[in-house]
Amino acid sequence: MPSSGRTQRIAEWARSWNAGLTRYLRRRLPGRIDPQDLAQEVYVRLLRVEQLEQIQEPQAYLYRVASNVAAEWRMRAVHSKPHSDAELDALVTESTPESLLDDAQFAAQLDSALSKMTPMVRAVIYLKLREDLSHEQIAEHLGITPRMVRRTLTTGYAQLRDNIVFD
Repeated sequence: MPSSGRTQRIAEWARSWNAGLTRYLRRRLPGRIDPQDLAQEVYVRLLRVEQLEQIQEPQAYLYRVASNVAAEWRMRAVHSKPHSDAELDALVTESTPESLLDDAQFAAQLDSALSKMTPMVRAVIYLKLREDLSHEQIAEHLGITPRMVRRTLTTGYAQLRDNIVFD
C-alpha cells in the first residue's frame, strides 16, 4: 500500500475508533500519563507497518498495539525517577530578562486577541485554557451543547492563530 493510502487508512481508523481507544488507554494507565499522547504513539506505530492492508481485524489490531504501548509506558513510569523539589524550584527561578519579556509580549498579544472575540467565544476559550474544563463542563456552565462548545473553540482557536505572532 502506498504511503498516502496507509496514512488515509489510519486516519479512517482514528476517526472511527479514537474515542474508544482513548477510553481504553485511560483505564490502563496511571493518572499522570495522557491517553491522547499514547493514542498518538499508537498511530505513529501503525504508520510504520509495511503491509497494513493484510490486517483482517483492524480494530483488534489497533487495540493490540495500544495494549503494547500502554505496557511499555507503564514500565517506563515504574523506572522513571521523579524530579526533586530542589530541581523543580531551580527551573522556576531560572527565568531570564528575555524570557520575562517574551512572556509579557505574549500575554499582551493574548489579551489583545481575546478582546477582539465575541463574549461567548472569549468565555469558552477562557474556560478551556484557564480553567481546564472539559467540553461537557463548559457546556453545562454556559448552558450550551458540547457540540456548540467544540464549534466555538474551533472559531476561537482560529482567531487566536490569526492574532498571535509566534516566533
